[in-house]
Amino acid sequence: MSILFVIASIGVINGLLVSLYLLVRRDKTVAETYFAGLLIALSIRIGKSIYFYFGTTDDRLVLQLGLSACAFIGPFFYLYAKALYQEQQCHKRADLVLLLSLLIAIIIVGLWYPYPTNPDVWNGIIIYGIYGTWAVFVVAGCYYSYKGVFENYRLSRNGLNPSQQYQLAIMLAMLFITITYMTALFFGVAYIWGAVIFTTVFYYLAGRLLLTSKPAIPKPSSAALEDGQALLQRVDEIMRNEKPYMDQRLKLDELAAKTGITKHLLSRVLNEVYQSGFSQYIKEYRVAEAKHLIATRHELSLEGIGYEAGFSSKSAFFEAFKKIEGNTPAQYKKANLSLTQS
Repeated sequence: MSILFVIASIGVINGLLVSLYLLVRRDKTVAETYFAGLLIALSIRIGKSIYFYFGTTDDRLVLQLGLSACAFIGPFFYLYAKALYQEQQCHKRADLVLLLSLLIAIIIVGLWYPYPTNPDVWNGIIIYGIYGTWAVFVVAGCYYSYKGVFENYRLSRNGLNPSQQYQLAIMLAMLFITITYMTALFFGVAYIWGAVIFTTVFYYLAGRLLLTSKPAIPKPSSAALEDGQALLQRVDEIMRNEKPYMDQRLKLDELAAKTGITKHLLSRVLNEVYQSGFSQYIKEYRVAEAKHLIATRHELSLEGIGYEAGFSSKSAFFEAFKKIEGNTPAQYKKANLSLTQS
């Protein structure tokens, strides 16, 4: 029993320390911030499980704190997996609103129905609501984790790289911990096994950090960009054959759907292989189309040519054309007509 207590407790203590370390780092990513929140929520919940399992008395405020932390486990995992998959560089307002809404709801419920005087309410509708939130967001987080791991795996076909392996390990750990607590709630399985799983995974990640000199939090995979030129050629072929750039409202995700490449991978290809990003990539194709129309559609005005090529306004057309070609559409048309007449 004492060995089990040590194994369970040491993961909680170190989990809190690592989360604090991640939060105070200056160069932390969005995903690392959410992962730190996940560690804090898990540590509080698992710490409560240890207290409940080995303690001789039941402090109901501790029970309330542990159950309140459960409301954040699923959302933090979901936000972490989504930030990693989408390679977020800044926090999205909707994500912060989600966390703030949960915090306000937990505080209001805790003040209105404190556990010490309302245990039946907490052990009824409140706990089912909290666990339901936990489960739903874990499923959503697993969706993003699965996409992040296996979409790039199918594209690269070189097996899972280390970052994908560890991301998969975190996903499986979250599933096991969630299932353990859900079965404990509904079938009476001991909560302590969730703490043991947490400690095991924690030291798996710590071993990675210490023994392999790799970050504890997986970074977005760059393996798929080994085929970056081939992926860019695939996009170029779609652009030439189907001309999606002629749609004035074309978005990155729409082009990704046409090419069969994930949105975040297409963004990386255009930023790292093409090296100018989505907006410039589309503008260059539209300008090339405009040059073709100037040479072949003499009945069209320059403004009409801009719209035909996919530009949403005359000013956007003229600005992009001059920036890319070095002269205005009118100057280009005049030079083109001079060449054809000579």
